[in-house]
Amino acid sequence: MYALKPLKVYALDRVYESPECLVRLDRMLGGLGLDRAAVTVVTEANLPEVVAELQALWPPAVVPAGEVRSYLRPLVFTTIELSYRRPDLRPLLARCPAGTSLDTLGAIFGHMGTAIDQHPHQRDRIEDCVCWPTYNFGTVVGCSHGCLYCGAGRGGRFLSIALNLEEYMERIVGPVIENNPWNRVFRMILHGADLITLEPEYGLHDLFSRKLAQYEERYGHFHTGSGNVDWLADLPHKDRLVGVWSVPCETVSRFMEPGAGTPLERIEAGRKCQEMGIPVRYKLKPVIPVRNWRDEYADLLRQAVTLSRPESIGFSLYIWNTFESMSKTLPMEHLDPECVEAARAAAPTLKERERRVGPFPHETRRMIYQHLIREVRRWDQEVKLYVSTETREMWDDLKDELGQDPSCYVCACGSLAIPGGGLALNPGLRYSTYHPTPV
Repeated sequence: MYALKPLKVYALDRVYESPECLVRLDRMLGGLGLDRAAVTVVTEANLPEVVAELQALWPPAVVPAGEVRSYLRPLVFTTIELSYRRPDLRPLLARCPAGTSLDTLGAIFGHMGTAIDQHPHQRDRIEDCVCWPTYNFGTVVGCSHGCLYCGAGRGGRFLSIALNLEEYMERIVGPVIENNPWNRVFRMILHGADLITLEPEYGLHDLFSRKLAQYEERYGHFHTGSGNVDWLADLPHKDRLVGVWSVPCETVSRFMEPGAGTPLERIEAGRKCQEMGIPVRYKLKPVIPVRNWRDEYADLLRQAVTLSRPESIGFSLYIWNTFESMSKTLPMEHLDPECVEAARAAAPTLKERERRVGPFPHETRRMIYQHLIREVRRWDQEVKLYVSTETREMWDDLKDELGQDPSCYVCACGSLAIPGGGLALNPGLRYSTYHPTPV
């Protein structure tokens, strides 16, 4: 796992009631160079003091020289609450310091999402978003990385790490797989967490792949910005996993993704996984137009397709933002002035639906996508290309250049994107959310 150096480590008292959780806790503490003596046990009695301490610890006033800021984030070990009706946390909230949110208590007590039906046709039609419906799993809230464009990476006060993984696999993952036979590939991706940064000590992907192996032709994506992959070679069911890397250009990596792997480290991780027999896919998401974006992304894409053999490459501009939020979260001095001016000019006139893909207007995004497509095709004429969570209009403009039908396209982490680069279309799911009806 990453060489995290948390300012403080906590564990919810119910962790100590489970032998399996304690084994996992000790293994992860060992990976951090700690033992149980370093852990503060969280109870209902000391909860107000713990919450106040977490609020005071983060963000740190000073980051020691040579340390990665996000690696200092406190850790809270907990268990996912799997009850059908979760306990009401509002009485505990009333005892906590002013400004404490239910989300904070939810993370401490494991009231996190267990499985989410992501991108259903109905919602994507309303939001003008093209994707594939799929189920997402996750057991950690927060991220080891500190990416500036990500709320969890930029502002998360602590990582909440659930330890009751065996119970989660039996009560959540297994039933979701059984009840959704149309979904062939499931995503381990929830809550803004880059989960492989905690492996192999965490043991999540070992259990996940073992559970997938109990079912015929079921697979699981891990989605990461990390180069931490050597441990995958030892998994007995690694053939059930698919690796998806979010890959930035050099300037984005250096100035906007502290703590994450460099572009070359991620491509090298992809090459290693390919040698292990794990399918490799890259997603340039978010694409951020820095000052030298044309050359930097051209170099990145050359390396991606010459140093490894990805099954697909996807593109998505920096979206889900306004010009104002971009100005507050990204280092504007590193961005391309023409693209910034285009976003500034478009801001007053963006319609509500267009704001989902803001701050850059359609014409700017299309121009950047066309450049990326051309650069890939200089080196590889076969790899599947697509735009991720983009609009129907963008797909209409680019489908010929991308070379895929937007109703039925191969992407990186879709529910039908099985190993080998094909689609496992079935009566339960025939079309992406580009298609007007979920027939």
